[in-house]
Amino acid sequence: MTPARPGSDHGRGGQGGREPRATVQARALRVLERSVAGLSQREIAAEEGISQSAVSKILQRLEARVLEELVGRVEQQKVRQTLCLDHLYRESLRAWEASKADATRRVQKKTQPGVGAPSATVAQFVVDTQHGDPRYLEVARKVLADQRRVWGLDAPQKLDVRATEGPFDAMSDEALAEVLAHQRQLLASLDAATDVPSEGDGEVEDD
Repeated sequence: MTPARPGSDHGRGGQGGREPRATVQARALRVLERSVAGLSQREIAAEEGISQSAVSKILQRLEARVLEELVGRVEQQKVRQTLCLDHLYRESLRAWEASKADATRRVQKKTQPGVGAPSATVAQFVVDTQHGDPRYLEVARKVLADQRRVWGLDAPQKLDVRATEGPFDAMSDEALAEVLAHQRQLLASLDAATDVPSEGDGEVEDD
């Protein structure tokens, strides 16, 4: 048999590894459609004239390919959202800086002329010192929080509520048994000491 030439549509897999690519792809599509329709792998294999293990491999390859595409789409969407959030963050900081700039306003005042002289209006420019609008910083903070959520940085962390390691946790069963035996001896000795009569106690002999 003549080997398949490079770039040929043969030798792409399928039964015997010599089926054309179009045949292999058409079979994979039918297998997927029947699997989605609820048929079992054995039923699909019987209809396609292939083994159940071949159906399983086809579905595994398709699922892996779809999963890879979905993961790629999710990552692309994360990148796009991150770019939008970066823009919002920069704009909020620009607005914050602009809100700290001194504000100049024009004020008109009437002068108090002397007796018999007409009054005049004088324009004055007043500069007001601004301390910045904190609402823009709040917007920036929310944007950063959204970025953390997009990348899963705010995922809940598991907390270990168990007590810290105790003094007996690392001891073997034999060592624990020795400790318990020693404690029993101490308790027994304490009990014996409390049973000893004190001075002045005891029976009193009759004269």
